[in-house]
Amino acid sequence: MKNRIIIGLALLTLVFGAQVALADCFIGGTITAGENPDPEGLMWMYTWELTWDTGNTYSLSHANLLMDSGLGTCMCTDFMDALSWDDPIGSSDGYPMPCTVYYQGFLECEGDPSIPDVTGYLLKFEPIYDEFCEPGPTGTATFTFYSDLPPSPIDEETLSSVDKNGQEFCYGSLEGEFPTMACDPVINKESSWGKVKGMFR
Repeated sequence: MKNRIIIGLALLTLVFGAQVALADCFIGGTITAGENPDPEGLMWMYTWELTWDTGNTYSLSHANLLMDSGLGTCMCTDFMDALSWDDPIGSSDGYPMPCTVYYQGFLECEGDPSIPDVTGYLLKFEPIYDEFCEPGPTGTATFTFYSDLPPSPIDEETLSSVDKNGQEFCYGSLEGEFPTMACDPVINKESSWGKVKGMFR
């Protein structure tokens, strides 16, 4: 059965100037699934290849994997049971000199308070602070998490770029696979997605 989890991407940029025009920022990625090479680990390894462009000179603050808007039947404990990851959860290229940025992963059960109106359950990718190396305005990252649940195709939704309350952030599309969960995060895909989009008009 096709996995009906609606998953979106969001990045938050540091704000010190004019807001980003809607068409100027970009974030996108693909999650691929394969057998975990560690025989003592969970059965499946999921790898998220992410690309971003903040649309200006400001650096990436953090990235979110939006797994459920809170409109469906999943509970945060469902994602706690389904997902696992190492510390660090992944890495990206960095600047000002060529370097590697490492990230910690956090399951957030009450959305992202730094992005207005983003509620529900998300996996947050927070850079580990290093004054000599940080994510740039553009970049690529690889994040890895694990599950005993087999993969299903993501129910892809393309979100829009959003500027609100003086904070610059960007929504993007996601492709690939995600663990097949028993709960259904979306009660009614059409009405739920319309409600989410309506938050940002």
